Amino acid sequence: MRKVEEKDYDFNNDEYLSVFVGVCNSQELLDQYMYCNYQLGSEGYIGSEFGVDFNINFYDEDFAVSVTNPEMSYDLEEVFADAMVFDMELLKKDYPNGLDRPYNTAIIIGRLKYEGEVKEIQNDEFGYFKFLGVYPEE
Repeated sequence: MRKVEEKDYDFNNDEYLSVFVGVCNSQELLDQYMYCNYQLGSEGYIGSEFGVDFNINFYDEDFAVSVTNPEMSYDLEEVFADAMVFDMELLKKDYPNGLDRPYNTAIIIGRLKYEGEVKEIQNDEFGYFKFLGVYPEE
């Protein structure tokens, strides 16, 4: 895991969740990408590869859902089929024509109001990921 010092801000907010999509080769690889190393966090470093890429110091794994699908799709319903933990109508309103390219990965992080400092990232080890938006918790 890369050691990157924490930023001097955080995005923790119990009233929102942050939504991302991606292209990742396997659920195992996605789990490695999302894994929170709490020891690193306690030492002043960002505790996950996902966090390093998006400049997110910390998120609570208990309020995160990350899934890969066997098929790529432009369709929000298909990409988020196993990750519908919020009002999909809000996401559909922001993306009425579907996604800009096919994706197979959905990431939803509760209690996080990400401000979109990094919009998208190509990580050579884990894949391509894109921030879609912030939505109110249900």
